[in-house]
Amino acid sequence: MKKLLKLFEPRDIKTLEAYLLHFQQIPNYKKVLSSMIKFSEMYPPLSRRSMHTDIAGRLEGINEYRRLKRSEIYMNRRDIIATYDKKGGRRLMVTGRGKKVFYSDFPLAELREKKWDGFWTVVMYDFAEIERTRRRYLRRKLISFGFGSPQISILVSPLPIHEEIRELIEDEGMEREVWVTRAKRILGMENCEVAEAAWPLEEINYFYKKLEKIFPKAKGADLLGEWAQVFLAVNAQDPYLPEGLLPRDWKEKKCRKLFFSTGEAGFLQALFSAVP
Repeated sequence: MKKLLKLFEPRDIKTLEAYLLHFQQIPNYKKVLSSMIKFSEMYPPLSRRSMHTDIAGRLEGINEYRRLKRSEIYMNRRDIIATYDKKGGRRLMVTGRGKKVFYSDFPLAELREKKWDGFWTVVMYDFAEIERTRRRYLRRKLISFGFGSPQISILVSPLPIHEEIRELIEDEGMEREVWVTRAKRILGMENCEVAEAAWPLEEINYFYKKLEKIFPKAKGADLLGEWAQVFLAVNAQDPYLPEGLLPRDWKEKKCRKLFFSTGEAGFLQALFSAVP
């Protein structure tokens, strides 16, 4: 990984290391779910590795194949992925249970399956400083639901979850300190401006652009596996907002295509190799 990181600017290293650490802490099966739902929901099943021996008499590639196959079976048995076959083409896809597991952690990704209605769920609060523990609890809870924060006392989400938030507020006895509403416009800002203020889109897109730029060098230096891991770490920071809320030069799709072009040595190894 150090060789790949040298292809970035020195000022980028600290942030990328934080991204990689965060990605490592995500349960491995959720890493696979994340990519399958965010990208295409389907992967080709693992192809059988060569059974020919190398010059040392070892079965070339068979150990790697067995490790990846164990990962595939692990997720299949837990009803997270399943084999899909239509017109003779086999694919791995996410099950209904797998989607529920994933969306509980990455709720905004649901908006990639259905059109955004254009309304924001807006939460505003005003706690006395003596109640900062309750304030912090509320912010952590809302962020776990996919909310972003364009201002310190305002949180927003494009998901229609205002009723769920009202129930949370009532359960916590916060009705006097917290207000929930639905709105088309916020703070007189355009929707894209709200999104850029609420989530670190500029920083994430910066790293997408850098990944696109260094891809040829990574390929020439036989570092595609490491490139794929960094892409997944950056992608784990992506809130996956509706396309209408993203910057015009958003590079996620381009990097996604490059990710898949790394082949089994890149994306499948990056995803499956750490799963039990």
